[in-house]
Amino acid sequence: MNKKMKRTISAVLCLFLFTGLLVGCTQNQPSENESEIKSENKSENSKSSDLQEENYDYTDYTDHKEDGLGITLKLPSKYLKEEIVIPGKYEIMFGDISLIGKDIPKAETDPSDHMDLFFMPREGEFCLFRVLAYPAKKWDDWMNSGKKATDITGSVISEEIFRKDGTVYIYDLPKVDTSTLDSNLKETYDEFMEMLPAIKASIKPTTVTMSDISSFSANDLNGEAVDSTIFSEYKLTMINIWATFCRPCIKEMPDLQKMSEDMPEGTQLISIVGDANDEEHLQLAKKIANDAGVTFKVIIPDDTLKQYIDNNRIAYPTTLFVDSTGKIVGEAIIGERDMSVYKEIFKDRLAQAGFDE
Repeated sequence: MNKKMKRTISAVLCLFLFTGLLVGCTQNQPSENESEIKSENKSENSKSSDLQEENYDYTDYTDHKEDGLGITLKLPSKYLKEEIVIPGKYEIMFGDISLIGKDIPKAETDPSDHMDLFFMPREGEFCLFRVLAYPAKKWDDWMNSGKKATDITGSVISEEIFRKDGTVYIYDLPKVDTSTLDSNLKETYDEFMEMLPAIKASIKPTTVTMSDISSFSANDLNGEAVDSTIFSEYKLTMINIWATFCRPCIKEMPDLQKMSEDMPEGTQLISIVGDANDEEHLQLAKKIANDAGVTFKVIIPDDTLKQYIDNNRIAYPTTLFVDSTGKIVGEAIIGERDMSVYKEIFKDRLAQAGFDE
């Protein structure tokens, strides 16, 4: 399969917002330069445990953004243009299309989300590195039990790079067998490997900004009128914006229901179904909510809310937090999260709004 075809498959699969793990990065025997990677990494850590972007020249690099994972990083422009390296999720790019729509069991140690960068010669695909996202509480429990990071990931090197909103982000180097590369490609591969410290230093959490929610007048799934005064009696409202075609949205809905049943006093959880714009999607939204046992309010957007979703380029799912006036509190959360992570985020947003739980 050529690279263009692989990218086409990637685009098609992304339309389904398919995030279940189908396969992982190739875990072959260690490459002949694996020991060199370890040595370079130790040397790098001995110089500084917190390398900053200003240590490197990023003149010929391109900013790359991974919305679902909530990170930005810099990648060498020429390799991106020539498709020698391709960023993406491994299961989306090379997964079995027949598995779309099926729930794939995940191991306890699988990350909640991740991004991979691939070296893409004709001879195969080689995962250069991954950025993995785990619920911080779960990760800390593993670490406190005496496990090493590499015990969790099964890779050569795994290092925590930062934390944000109850999530720990891990820079991860899988094992790679480059024995099929000819001398020219091996030289290119080695050249790129030398750039990894600069790329690693550029990985940062994305700052998500959205406008406050204006006055609206809509209906919920039961046909009852609802408007922006729904916020007025609550010090904090958690709003989950989802769509009927979004598998991660549907997957996390039972957890959101559990969370809605145990909210702190003076707070609430509601949702907005962004694509319930005709009878077919309305009925589908009702079925999804009913199957998940949802009792929290699900709003069908009026023109004002539709414009809000469009203007803020909201992906599905996106979770917002607003005060009693509809003013945004803290950053929005893009993508599916573990319930333990949502609870940590909620506590933080409550504090930002000036309240204790």
